[in-house]
Amino acid sequence: MTTAADRRKLNKDAGFSLLELLIAVVILAIIVIPLLNLFLSSNKLNIRSRQTLRATTAAQDIMEGLKAYNIEEIRTQFDKPADGFYVIDSRLIKGGVAEEAPGMGNPTDGLYVFSMKDVSMQGSKFDAKIVVDARGYMDPARFASHSHIYEQAFFDGEKCTMCGAFKADRKHDGIFNDAALADARSIDKENGTFVESTKIRRAVLDSVFKNTNIKSAVKAKLKASGVADADLDDAYESLWKKNTPLSANYVCYKNAPVFFDQISREIIIDLSVSGEVDENGDPKADMVITQKYMFHYKDINGIDIPVTTYGDIDAGIVVDKMPGGSIARTEDGKLNVNIFYYPLYGAAAPDKIIINNDSGLDLNLLIAKQRYEKLMDDPANPGQKLPDLSDPEYLSDPQLLSAELLYHVDVEVNEPHFDKDKFTLKTNLGLNLVGEKYLAGAPGTNPEIPAQFTVNGTHMDLSGTSGMNIFTLDGVRSPMGKDPDPGEVTELIYDVEVSVYEEGAAASGFPLDKRKVVIQGSTTN
Repeated sequence: MTTAADRRKLNKDAGFSLLELLIAVVILAIIVIPLLNLFLSSNKLNIRSRQTLRATTAAQDIMEGLKAYNIEEIRTQFDKPADGFYVIDSRLIKGGVAEEAPGMGNPTDGLYVFSMKDVSMQGSKFDAKIVVDARGYMDPARFASHSHIYEQAFFDGEKCTMCGAFKADRKHDGIFNDAALADARSIDKENGTFVESTKIRRAVLDSVFKNTNIKSAVKAKLKASGVADADLDDAYESLWKKNTPLSANYVCYKNAPVFFDQISREIIIDLSVSGEVDENGDPKADMVITQKYMFHYKDINGIDIPVTTYGDIDAGIVVDKMPGGSIARTEDGKLNVNIFYYPLYGAAAPDKIIINNDSGLDLNLLIAKQRYEKLMDDPANPGQKLPDLSDPEYLSDPQLLSAELLYHVDVEVNEPHFDKDKFTLKTNLGLNLVGEKYLAGAPGTNPEIPAQFTVNGTHMDLSGTSGMNIFTLDGVRSPMGKDPDPGEVTELIYDVEVSVYEEGAAASGFPLDKRKVVIQGSTTN
């Protein structure tokens, strides 16, 4: 009796039996079907990733377009795109743009919501929703009635039990007009902008203590106060080196006016015709910044010792003739010049900001005070930051208010071609950096700033009768002493949220399950 194997040996043309073939097919199916599912899943994932990448690229292109214009131009464009849409590349938009949610785009509430249909990106189409929100930067008096929403007791879940406001919107109550008003992060820092850093401030102060005459005078006083000769070096270094054993007497800008007899400072901006040209062939303007400090100290005999400093050469931080880049003119032929600085509180003489414009171009000038805050991790809320109250430089809100009420600055503009109708100044100098909460319920008692504003040596009236284009940088573009016109869209600083959805989402009210990507940012004109 022969077996199947024996028969195959005898018959070279014999194949597998039907049973063997079925077993092989089953085994192959067990292996291939999961692999096929894997390939299909991978293909779907690749398609989704490609769509997400295209949606992200579209959102970024929209955001970059928005950052280049102020909100008046943006709203005009979205209201009347047929008149020439240039805020966002028109090649992205096939289905047009429109203002969404009646009542939410009211020019008086600072919130604008726009939709875009058929946003084309690399062969894919999407819908997009754009939210432009200036409420968090507006005049705090307008939102005083909602100040309670900072208090956790009024929240039962995510909504305020008193007014129905969402917990996430607490930042928009407007009570504090503080550091965000002078936020330099979204400004082009390479061209046309000077941002005074804490490193510059510290380097300036350190350079004074390195001065030979100051060192001798201070050591003489320390010795007269009973410090032993062997301890003089350590005692002196403890005044300006923070991490020494004796640094309790550490001198910073908060207490420097007590240590020095007099301090003054000038910020000088020089603008001239550049050798570079813009894309239209028009000459740019070169910007050079000089920051000059003067410190006075009396020695043991009462003799005045002055020290002028432009920074610390040893530390490599010098702001004497510091390049500020080549500035391209705006579409209307102006220069945007931005100055962000820390006020020199307690100084005997007013701060001086001097702009020498020899470029031949009209100025869009922005001058903004910054509030000094060193941040630390909030132990109660991981990922959140709090001001470091132990920092010797830190001014609490009441201390800052007191310093602000005594602070003065002189702004001097020198330009031979000056035209008051074409000049623009945007500034938060007329506001104190803690808002009106600490003014004991007396709105309107903010100091009149600039205390002295001169153009080519002539004092300019800021009461609103001079016709000067001077605007408060508190988020509402209203000339000092005047109210904005009814319905005027005038926010200067605003947050932007761009959400990109699947095609057709606009028609169904932008449901979250159709949202592909969202990006957020802020912009300053």
